Amino acid sequence: MTANPIATADQFAAEAEVRAMWDDPATKAARDHCAQLWRVGHGSDVPPQVEPLFDAAMDAWIGNYLFKAAARDPVRPRFVRNFMPAHSWNGAAVPDARMGGDNPDNCYRLAGIAHGGRYRISGRVVDVCPAHVSFTLVENWGTSMTVQTVELPGIDVAQDGSFTITIDDRPANGRRNHMTTNPRVKFLFVRDSMMDWERETPLALEIERIDATGAQPLSFEERLDEALRRAREDVPLYYWFFRLSAARAVNSMPQPMRTASVGGLVTQASSIGRLRLEDDQAAIIRFDPAGAAYNSLQLAMWWYRSVDAHLLQSGLSAAQAVRDGDGLVTTVVSACDPGVANWVQTDGLRDLLPMIRWQGLPEKQQGRGPIHWLDIVPLDRIAAHLPDGVARMDPQQRQAQLAARRAAWSRRTAI
Repeated sequence: MTANPIATADQFAAEAEVRAMWDDPATKAARDHCAQLWRVGHGSDVPPQVEPLFDAAMDAWIGNYLFKAAARDPVRPRFVRNFMPAHSWNGAAVPDARMGGDNPDNCYRLAGIAHGGRYRISGRVVDVCPAHVSFTLVENWGTSMTVQTVELPGIDVAQDGSFTITIDDRPANGRRNHMTTNPRVKFLFVRDSMMDWERETPLALEIERIDATGAQPLSFEERLDEALRRAREDVPLYYWFFRLSAARAVNSMPQPMRTASVGGLVTQASSIGRLRLEDDQAAIIRFDPAGAAYNSLQLAMWWYRSVDAHLLQSGLSAAQAVRDGDGLVTTVVSACDPGVANWVQTDGLRDLLPMIRWQGLPEKQQGRGPIHWLDIVPLDRIAAHLPDGVARMDPQQRQAQLAARRAAWSRRTAI
């Protein structure tokens, strides 16, 4: 098997820092304060079923900011993977860092950037390239304020799969694969969006600062202090993101909107909704991939964190799903197996926040463009509501499907 491009000395050092940060009493105090802030925001609108999941979600919230602290230094930058579920590798435990409607199809990495600095990113495609990769300069720790984005496809890549991206405070002026900072820049945020977990691999990436600087690297204490402050400050921002879904009418999902203005990619459209399903109900969600480089349906739980996609089929990309004869994707969201190939598991949760993402949309709209349909139906009558020819799956096939999914996920934590 090809070496995992995430299994680097920088990544392991960053994870060791995160574990040390968790041991600091200030981290635990900030975590509890953030939990109080979230409680104030939610008030009495918390479904009783998700109450037991709150503490784990708050741990992941603060964990995400600790990983950002590990990535923050713009003097000695390094790429650090973030937004992962808790896992073990390299002989150590890595804490949960999922939050903000994270996408399980993504490998998320951040590196600290400073305005006035000059940086070079050296990249390489490893085996099969991700369906879509974005490099985004962001102004805030919440990664919602975009300075500039470049994308693959779109980046110039040599025949051997290598490429270079430069970053500084000057316009490109004809330079290819160049990004320009502004005075508020904080991070370079990379998303490798993988539709085929078995074959696609995150890019191999390195970053170096190439200008002479007399600045001192940010200390462990400085980075931790800022992370804990930002974790508190960003609760209102992410509560607003959460309300984009949770404030909608139950069992509704408006048609897609472009997402650059709300923290998404500039070439991305998304549709976010709210489901409340009883055990005897199912949601049939159909969508058109619309020629996007990347397209998927994923579920988030009430605390705006992904459902355990490394254990369950809590989402499907357009590559993982079996398409209908008309090219659309028909999924069934339910607690019990409906015998349909494109089953999306709820993990027994009634209140869910679904999101369909389209990334790398073509400039010229294909067909009807990004569009979807949602129907809530009785689970025992689902056959009457499905399009003709929808792929079926028996229990043995399901067992094999889920085993293959977990094996494909394990590539992310292989060394």
